[in-house]
Amino acid sequence: MTTTLEITGEGLSVEWQISESTCVKIMETALENTVNGDRPDVTVNLCGEGMEFTRDLTESAAVKILDIAVHDGSQTTTDSMSKEGLPEDFFKRLSKKQRIMIEILLETDGEWIRGTDIRQKMREEHGLDVGHGGRATAGVIAGLTRKYTEELRRDVIPGRWADETQQHAEFRIGEKYEDEIRAGFEE
Repeated sequence: MTTTLEITGEGLSVEWQISESTCVKIMETALENTVNGDRPDVTVNLCGEGMEFTRDLTESAAVKILDIAVHDGSQTTTDSMSKEGLPEDFFKRLSKKQRIMIEILLETDGEWIRGTDIRQKMREEHGLDVGHGGRATAGVIAGLTRKYTEELRRDVIPGRWADETQQHAEFRIGEKYEDEIRAGFEE
């Protein structure tokens, strides 16, 4: 039996097909990670034949659950970094929004692009539900930091302030992994 995992929240929408055994592990993790006074950030929903499970969780608990889903039932404890190059599971672990954002950055051929323009392209050219504020871009980028490290995220998607007002950020694809990312997207 296949189950659909849905994780939704502000600027976040993930849908993943998982096995029955992975579903059980996700339910256990969701039950162990109650909100405990923290404001819930996301909703985790599992739907399958004759069953439905919904739980409001913090973002960190949802990241654990997504990690379990991506790795088919086993939660990773390391970031699977190799000595050189991107982690082996880098492309598999990208969310749809992360993948689209990186594709947009690749299209600019190393030029800086404002976050507002990235979000507009994500909405208009790719039909994604992305907020209009900078938190939407920050959320997509922060997902890379949660999965790996701040250093890797900065090497993949460096950012800077567009002007001295520090109201607009701009991003580009990092030079360190650009060729590897292009090759990975072409596969």
